[in-house]
Amino acid sequence: MTASKAGRTPALIYGTAWKKENTRELVQQALLTGFRGIDTAAQPKHYREDLVGRGIADAMRQNGIKREDLYIQTKYTSVNGQDRSNMPYDGESSISEQVRASVASSLRHFAPTAEHAEQVYIDCLVLHSPLPTQSQTFEAWQAMESFVPKHVRTIGISNVYHLPILTALYEFASVKPIVVQNRFYRDTGYDKEIRAFCKDKGMTYQSFWTLTANPDLLRSRAV
Repeated sequence: MTASKAGRTPALIYGTAWKKENTRELVQQALLTGFRGIDTAAQPKHYREDLVGRGIADAMRQNGIKREDLYIQTKYTSVNGQDRSNMPYDGESSISEQVRASVASSLRHFAPTAEHAEQVYIDCLVLHSPLPTQSQTFEAWQAMESFVPKHVRTIGISNVYHLPILTALYEFASVKPIVVQNRFYRDTGYDKEIRAFCKDKGMTYQSFWTLTANPDLLRSRAV
């Protein structure tokens, strides 16, 4: 995963989807190799967020890495993206309650990374995708905002491929998104308009699926 803007967000972030039972070891290896950004989600269907937290703690103990040196990014995933038999919240609860339970679950998973309670926080909480309606998306966003800045430093959104949806959310938000995380490939025109909007608003555009969907990049002169 790459970030197109330098700053607090690392230029390269280690993604942890589909690592399953190997997540802990692979996260530890990534950090010991030099990664300082980790991306995960409170979505047991595709991520083992609990093992991400343990892998980070392992690397911190082994290499003396400090929490403030790291960028930990996780997500609230709506019911539509979850395995309904294994979710971090009650699927029958309100969207606001789902977000609160999801974040509480994430904070528990990251507890091993901190020596003290005040050190348990998320650098960026991402809305995994817009919800089916604008009002539902706005409700989730407001719930996410309630955690800033004590438990969550910044918030963002993923899988948003229509500029009007992103624009509406940006205009609605009291706490503005600082990250937009999207697949980067030909079918979406490489998100040209969305990337321009991010640049104009000072948001970091994070691309994923970057090499898988664009194998020619591996043979490019730059690489």
